[in-house]
Amino acid sequence: MRSFNPLNDYLFSQYMATEGMENQLKSFINAVILEDDDSIKSIDIIANKMIAGEIKGKKACILDLRSESHDGRHFIIEVQNQNQYYFKRRSLLYLAKEFSISAKEGKLGELKPHILINIVNYKFCKDEIYNQKFNIIGNVNNCLYSKYLTIYNINIVAFRKIKKDLNNPLHRWMIFFDIESSDKLIKKVIEMDEDIKSADAKFNELLSDEEAYHDYQMRQLAIMEFEGELSYREEKGEIKGKKEEKMEIAINMLKKGLDLNLISEITNLPISKLQTLNSK
Repeated sequence: MRSFNPLNDYLFSQYMATEGMENQLKSFINAVILEDDDSIKSIDIIANKMIAGEIKGKKACILDLRSESHDGRHFIIEVQNQNQYYFKRRSLLYLAKEFSISAKEGKLGELKPHILINIVNYKFCKDEIYNQKFNIIGNVNNCLYSKYLTIYNINIVAFRKIKKDLNNPLHRWMIFFDIESSDKLIKKVIEMDEDIKSADAKFNELLSDEEAYHDYQMRQLAIMEFEGELSYREEKGEIKGKKEEKMEIAINMLKKGLDLNLISEITNLPISKLQTLNSK
């Protein structure tokens, strides 16, 4: 099995949504929407960055992988490796904000269909389905209110429990993304699928880049330090309140010179709050 997680948010944004990877991104999106919608023929990558700050609600940092198909649909992909408080509400807020700004000067005719794809790596619902689609639908006669807002939840944990079908393109992508997939199985899907083969080459290229590898390692070390400090304080009975504890740990991270965006991402504290702490 891999020693590096392809669904690490930083790595994923770098190898799946960089210039030249449009076909691979299109292949994955088409695999997700295959059973429900018309496939997209071509796509442009709008952004592939990590956004820090409270402009996207109160979560400090999210993966911002946005793209637009040439038929006008907007696709947003977010990787979520851990269950976070208000994740569902935040997804709705993010999708609604992106949807609302697609209409210039409030012109309703210019609103574009928006599709949010959440790749989650934890138990999400009681009845887990590896690919769940959510629309606004009424209870009576399953009346569809609108197709302009859609959320897909791609659940790696649920996928691990089902029989794999290598002829299913989404199964192939999920095998590739899952850190627990065997080397033998990963090799099979790479041999079968040219887009996954290209994504794998980009992934390995990224890991061989010293600067990118260093950034990844620093992020992982910072996350482990944060989680370790919280666990230690809990064992010692020193927890005063999650927000206060996070602020104290954030101050220590600032003293060590860690990047504001990274601290914001790990602690979920807004950039503005960290800037205030940093100026004291």
